[in-house]
Amino acid sequence: MLMSEYSDPANTDLMEEFTGLFNLPGEGFVAQLRNGGQSSLYDRQGLQYLILQRKQEGQDAEAAEQALARMNAVQNTIGLQLSGGS
Repeated sequence: MLMSEYSDPANTDLMEEFTGLFNLPGEGFVAQLRNGGQSSLYDRQGLQYLILQRKQEGQDAEAAEQALARMNAVQNTIGLQLSGGS
Protein backbone atom coordinates (compact mmCIF):
# COMPACT_ATOMS: atom_id res chain seq x y z
CA MET A 1 0.00 0.00 0.00
CA LEU A 2 1.41 3.36 -1.05
CA MET A 3 0.59 6.14 1.36
CA SER A 4 2.12 9.56 1.77
CA GLU A 5 0.95 12.19 4.22
CA TYR A 6 1.57 15.88 4.76
CA SER A 7 -0.10 18.60 6.78
CA ASP A 8 -1.55 21.78 5.35
CA PRO A 9 -2.57 24.12 8.18
CA ALA A 10 -4.57 26.32 5.78
CA ASN A 11 -7.02 23.47 5.07
CA THR A 12 -9.29 22.93 8.07
CA ASP A 13 -12.18 21.11 6.34
CA LEU A 14 -12.83 17.92 8.32
CA MET A 15 -14.79 15.99 5.69
CA GLU A 16 -12.71 13.50 3.71
CA GLU A 17 -12.82 13.92 -0.04
CA PHE A 18 -11.34 12.33 -3.13
CA THR A 19 -9.18 15.03 -4.69
CA GLY A 20 -7.17 13.44 -7.48
CA LEU A 21 -6.00 10.45 -9.45
CA PHE A 22 -2.38 10.26 -10.56
CA ASN A 23 -0.41 7.85 -12.75
CA LEU A 24 3.01 7.62 -11.10
CA PRO A 25 5.89 5.97 -12.97
CA GLY A 26 6.69 2.64 -11.38
CA GLU A 27 3.60 2.77 -9.13
CA GLY A 28 0.65 2.96 -11.52
CA PHE A 29 -2.49 4.82 -10.52
CA VAL A 30 -2.76 6.31 -7.05
CA ALA A 31 -5.68 8.25 -5.57
CA GLN A 32 -5.40 11.23 -3.27
CA LEU A 33 -7.78 11.56 -0.32
CA ARG A 34 -7.80 14.69 1.83
CA ASN A 35 -9.17 15.01 5.32
CA GLY A 36 -8.69 18.38 6.96
CA GLY A 37 -5.00 19.23 6.76
CA GLN A 38 -3.95 15.67 5.90
CA SER A 39 -3.50 14.26 2.42
CA SER A 40 -2.92 10.56 1.69
CA LEU A 41 -2.11 8.62 -1.48
CA TYR A 42 -3.47 5.08 -1.98
CA ASP A 43 -2.97 2.48 -4.68
CA ARG A 44 -5.82 0.09 -5.61
CA GLN A 45 -4.98 -2.44 -2.90
CA GLY A 46 -4.69 0.30 -0.30
CA LEU A 47 -8.11 1.69 -1.23
CA GLN A 48 -9.70 -1.75 -1.06
CA TYR A 49 -8.19 -2.33 2.38
CA LEU A 50 -9.26 1.13 3.60
CA ILE A 51 -12.85 0.61 2.41
CA LEU A 52 -13.07 -2.82 4.05
CA GLN A 53 -11.55 -1.57 7.30
CA ARG A 54 -13.84 1.45 7.52
CA LYS A 55 -16.98 -0.56 6.76
CA GLN A 56 -16.06 -3.11 9.43
CA GLU A 57 -15.63 -0.25 11.92
CA GLY A 58 -18.88 1.44 10.86
CA GLN A 59 -17.06 4.48 9.50
CA ASP A 60 -17.66 6.50 6.32
CA ALA A 61 -15.90 5.08 3.24
CA GLU A 62 -17.60 7.25 0.59
CA ALA A 63 -14.48 9.16 -0.54
CA ALA A 64 -12.43 5.95 -0.80
CA GLU A 65 -15.24 4.23 -2.73
CA GLN A 66 -15.45 7.19 -5.12
CA ALA A 67 -11.67 7.08 -5.63
CA LEU A 68 -11.71 3.33 -6.34
CA ALA A 69 -14.60 3.69 -8.79
CA ARG A 70 -12.76 6.46 -10.66
CA MET A 71 -9.55 4.41 -10.71
CA ASN A 72 -11.44 1.41 -12.13
CA ALA A 73 -13.16 3.56 -14.78
CA VAL A 74 -9.89 5.11 -15.96
CA GLN A 75 -8.10 1.76 -16.09
CA ASN A 76 -11.03 0.19 -18.00
CA THR A 77 -10.99 3.07 -20.50
CA ILE A 78 -7.25 2.71 -21.01
CA GLY A 79 -7.65 -1.05 -21.45
CA LEU A 80 -10.32 -0.53 -24.11
CA GLN A 81 -8.14 1.97 -25.98
CA LEU A 82 -5.15 -0.38 -25.92
CA SER A 83 -7.25 -3.29 -27.20
CA GLY A 84 -8.77 -1.23 -30.01
CA GLY A 85 -12.27 -0.97 -28.53
CA SER A 86 -14.21 2.26 -28.09
